[in-house]
Amino acid sequence: MPETRLPKYRIVERQLRTRIDGLEDGALLPTEAEMCREYDVSRITMRRAIEEIVRDGLLTRHRGHGTKVSRPESTAVENRADQGEHFDSTFTGFFGQLTGFGHRVHSDVVEFGPVSANISVARALRIEPHSPVFHMTRRRYVDGTVHQLSRTWFPVDRFPGIEREDFSEQSLYGYLERHHGVTIAQQNLSVSQLVPSRDEARLLGIADQQPRLALSITALDGDGESFLYGESIFVSHDAHIFFTASGNTPRR
Repeated sequence: MPETRLPKYRIVERQLRTRIDGLEDGALLPTEAEMCREYDVSRITMRRAIEEIVRDGLLTRHRGHGTKVSRPESTAVENRADQGEHFDSTFTGFFGQLTGFGHRVHSDVVEFGPVSANISVARALRIEPHSPVFHMTRRRYVDGTVHQLSRTWFPVDRFPGIEREDFSEQSLYGYLERHHGVTIAQQNLSVSQLVPSRDEARLLGIADQQPRLALSITALDGDGESFLYGESIFVSHDAHIFFTASGNTPRR
């Protein structure tokens, strides 16, 4: 989305994300008043831009000490997420999960607009085939390297105004929760292998015709309604997907 069409706070947010990419963990940002003057925006605009980044775990506020860059230490297990995703009961999504591990995540939004639901999408969203849905294709990067190709579909009337958002630097799940009050109560997952199509291979920057790991997700809200269906293809041959299963404590 052209930057001139974005809300002012989104423009400032993108500029701040670029700025903190070059800062060390724990670096202190200038005061809000100083940054308002620097970026020529109101305090309300600056505060909202900062809050969006704080929610993604890349900045922390400290009363009396200002706003600091925050990059959590990664454990050996967490570093394995470089090649995949980890699923447990927290439902943080790809962006929130990887930035939480201290990585830089960016997306090229290749397509975003209304389409007709095919049979697979209609079945997942529990709608009639050929119903109007929004479709978004993103080429996703981790620390500057292409990581996966992600396609997402959601009902066209469920999230008004979403087509005007820029998802190159923000979490889709986080946006849905903050702006539409939708939280994920359940995810239905399917893992498989497939050979990328010619267009998919071009977007991923791969030349061979070898199978790649693929993941499909159907997200349900607290009422059991399907509100999102997604498919991802991973670049790496040794990509991994990790699951954490919880159960009842065994009786003694």
